[in-house]
Amino acid sequence: MALRAVMSSKVPMVIILGATGTGKTKLSVELAQKFGTEIISADSMQIYKGLDVVTAKASAKEREMAPHHLLDILEPHQMFTVVDFRNRALKLIDNLVEQKKIPIIVGGTNYYIESIVYKILVEDMNDDEALLWDKSGRKRDLDDKEAISNAKTTKLDKDSEVGVPSTSDEDKTKVDSPIENNETNLEISIDKLKEDVYNEAKFTNEEIHAKLKAVDPKMAERLHPNNRRKVLRSIEVLLKTGRRHSEILAEQKLSEGQLRRPGATIIFWLKCEQTIHDERLNSRVDAMLEDGLIQELLDFHAKHNKQRIQDGKPPDYTKGVFQTLGFKEFHDYLMLPIEERNSDKGKNMLQQSIENMKMGTRRYARRQNKMIRGRFLEHPTREIPPIYELDTTDVLKWDEEVKNKAIHIIESYLNDTQSEFEPLHSNIDDSKREMDRNSHNYCDVCNRIFIGDNVYAIHLNSFRHKKVLKKKNLGKLKQVKTEQ
Repeated sequence: MALRAVMSSKVPMVIILGATGTGKTKLSVELAQKFGTEIISADSMQIYKGLDVVTAKASAKEREMAPHHLLDILEPHQMFTVVDFRNRALKLIDNLVEQKKIPIIVGGTNYYIESIVYKILVEDMNDDEALLWDKSGRKRDLDDKEAISNAKTTKLDKDSEVGVPSTSDEDKTKVDSPIENNETNLEISIDKLKEDVYNEAKFTNEEIHAKLKAVDPKMAERLHPNNRRKVLRSIEVLLKTGRRHSEILAEQKLSEGQLRRPGATIIFWLKCEQTIHDERLNSRVDAMLEDGLIQELLDFHAKHNKQRIQDGKPPDYTKGVFQTLGFKEFHDYLMLPIEERNSDKGKNMLQQSIENMKMGTRRYARRQNKMIRGRFLEHPTREIPPIYELDTTDVLKWDEEVKNKAIHIIESYLNDTQSEFEPLHSNIDDSKREMDRNSHNYCDVCNRIFIGDNVYAIHLNSFRHKKVLKKKNLGKLKQVKTEQ
């Protein structure tokens, strides 16, 4: 019988994390049934229609056992950002809490989870997977914000705290002169800057970085010139909001480490012993093959990707559902003519694709666990909600080690009683807390820029740096001897 009564004044938000193949879906359904509630998927691939096998979606039977949200809601060609997920997920969470139901959030996309656990409002510029501004890479409408609707030309005082568009008569005059950077102010032609962003392909990385430096010197210091995508994003932030990106991030630092639901967030981290997990992942791919993985990929490729390639456009496995593990690994096989698939060449290519997928899945699982630790347990500026590790290594002990423990922890919260299980503790080195990861360092020996003290320190101790230094010192020594 489902337990519907919530005795605590706060309804906990329960999050199930873990690498692929650790049993997250199984636990989510069990908890949803036990507590009479609903499941919110936080998986960036399962949100798309199709590819049920390769993305390991909850089965039809599992969906009948508990209501699921944010599954199969998008067509493959549609773009969906983490901001889109956050906005939808928070509404679902609020609705469930109002009904005194415990939201069960399950997923393998950690930056989706972060967006609902923490008060993150813009992207974390140090993490490629946490772009909360717009992860799609598509052209944006830069005219949709009131902040710049009446500011075709914007003057930002270099020492201002906010940097909002000025409303003086002088600033309302359109100026088409080049962007200038001097000691007292920054004169910016919004139309010219906007045009440069739309035509960014014409400019080198250094030229784009110089444009950012002209409008936001502090942000330019944080970003390497070769990090073109993020440099462009920072310029776009100014165009959309009328404010410097560095100032917005400085404000967000005050709140981004704060929990959205302090005291009402419970995280379960499903772990599995590595060798057992590797074997389980290999078997999982084999099970997918038996469930029709190859035909699913062939059908999806023919419907959504084949024409694109025939039109001369390269396959893009970096956007939307095409990032799904399996597409890139099976690309060569998918491109074979039908008559060649059963040839020796086709069979060998298929077997190699299967091995590539198994290897890619194992590597992906390791990255997921590393990110969970780094983003939730070892982040130097974030509050840490209670995170409970559940061992899924022995499937025969699932009820004892996983399901019953999770139920006990949730019931302890609801009944306001002491749980017999302790959450994980964070061990963050003080040096990591104090380290300026965004500092700008220049190595005059190697003529290279390094963003972050830690990265710079690693470079100084690297073989490459020492080799260049030794070579230059030898050159100086020879020069001295020649002069003598």
